[in-house]
Amino acid sequence: MHDTNLATATPLMRDVETLLRDRIRSGHYEAGDRLPSEREICEELKVHRRVVRTAIKRLERDGLVTRRPNCRPIIGPSDSPIGGPSLASAAASVASKQQLSRFVALIMWPGSAQEEGATGQQRIFWGMNQALGQAGYHAVFLDLGKTIDSEDEYADRETAHLQYAADHGFGGIVYYCYSYDSNRELLRSIGRKMPLVLIDRELYGVEADFVGITNRQAMYDATNYLIGLGHRRIAYVTRSEPVNTVQDRLQGYLHALRDTFHSNHYEMVLSVPSTGGHYWPGGDAILRLPADERPTALLCVNDFEAVEVVNRLTRLGLDVPRDMSIIGCDNVVTKLPNGIGLTTIAQPFEEIGTTAANLFLRRTHLRKVEAARIECPTRLIVRESCRPLVEVGAAVAALV
Repeated sequence: MHDTNLATATPLMRDVETLLRDRIRSGHYEAGDRLPSEREICEELKVHRRVVRTAIKRLERDGLVTRRPNCRPIIGPSDSPIGGPSLASAAASVASKQQLSRFVALIMWPGSAQEEGATGQQRIFWGMNQALGQAGYHAVFLDLGKTIDSEDEYADRETAHLQYAADHGFGGIVYYCYSYDSNRELLRSIGRKMPLVLIDRELYGVEADFVGITNRQAMYDATNYLIGLGHRRIAYVTRSEPVNTVQDRLQGYLHALRDTFHSNHYEMVLSVPSTGGHYWPGGDAILRLPADERPTALLCVNDFEAVEVVNRLTRLGLDVPRDMSIIGCDNVVTKLPNGIGLTTIAQPFEEIGTTAANLFLRRTHLRKVEAARIECPTRLIVRESCRPLVEVGAAVAALV
């Protein structure tokens, strides 16, 4: 009897089928082992169960798996010994060469518990998946798991996920790098074989399309906003990381001060502990200065550092915004621990995902085209954490 479900499989069903075939051919699913459950495959690939069920039926039809009543399918045809040569010949008869599927891997950490609602990473995934779906592709979020402290473990996890996507027939990779000094050679190798898009962080020596935000302009505008409120003693809180995102934001702050105050400007850069600990004698010493010497406003490299600084100010008996105004960056935290709304720079996360997807699609058609670099615009969201230090007119007069 002719199975109409097999004959009319959708593109998504065929993509799932291709991915499962690739895993069988590569040995990821070994002969004689049971195939993962339909539920497990659905959760991993974020697809409906009927999509997986149809894909498995097509594998069974071609002899790559054997199905028995009330049991998960077994890898290999029913008429061959486990691990025997007939499995390889059956796979070879299905496809003479491996083809990249229409699945695109998004390799990122899932986000922080401090974020409110959907994380920035989830929003990037949504934007990416919507754009890919319109072109017949499907995004798969390869979650790197919980945040850890060890740089080596960061690198190991990212290596494993990158290698997994490269080895299992994904059509391309969109990658947010955390272990900045690792995996460059692996990424160069991947970029030669399939479309590779980097987001947020560029990697020196890796030729790949890139999408980020206007970090320098964003922090330049935020600094000028504080200057417009009358603040002259504006400090910048950052991290000691050799990444373009961190460095560009710092340069935006410095350029705004120099453009406004020229040589006579108040410049103070405070670097938080790289270990993430609470011991920060330099920062605490600055915050404890007398009112006429300490900063009247702080710019922070991200919202999480803004939260930590406000906690320190509270322990010192200082109030935001009465004693100090504060601005964060990313718009993933909207309220500070004291209940005050955080003024921050908003990233267009969905637009970042959509742009990354479009760069991938461009690369699938134009493999030899020069790598693109796109920065998405940001916007300053003003909430209660900033207040005018003096009347705006007086502030302007003080600058001339």
